[in-house]
Amino acid sequence: MSLSFWNPRSVFAGFDDDFFNTPTVLGVPSLAASANDQLRHSSPRYEVTENDKQFRLAVDVPGIKPDNMKIELENEGRVLHMTGARKVQTDTSFEEYKFDKRFTLGRDLDTSKITAHMSDGVLVMTAPKKETLPPVNQQIAITVGEAPALMDETADVGEKKKT
Repeated sequence: MSLSFWNPRSVFAGFDDDFFNTPTVLGVPSLAASANDQLRHSSPRYEVTENDKQFRLAVDVPGIKPDNMKIELENEGRVLHMTGARKVQTDTSFEEYKFDKRFTLGRDLDTSKITAHMSDGVLVMTAPKKETLPPVNQQIAITVGEAPALMDETADVGEKKKT
């Protein structure tokens, strides 16, 4: 598979659960949020499909507008980071739902060509796979005689200082 869940703050990397994002009491996650807590965390559902030429990630984000989302590539294009939020009106107030999701991308993807499209509450991202070239066998000629000396970086620096 070309994609996996990544959570840098958890020792349970890949454990897809917002349990560790809840408020803590003395370092232990609290099971009950305070009455004043109007911020809710959610984890959007997603589906990954792929074939020989590309992969596709479809994420359910109902009620979230593209302006309220952010998608970035991190760690030299190896991690896809998605964040978003939406506000829901209750009888007397607004509640805000946020999500923060990271996926580790496979090395076989061309991350410079990722596209994202939103329709009917579903964000679909696609990326083509890099072309794989067949392995090339190359013969290396063997020269008879002593091997050249190993290049020493400190010697080069010393010579440059003298000039």
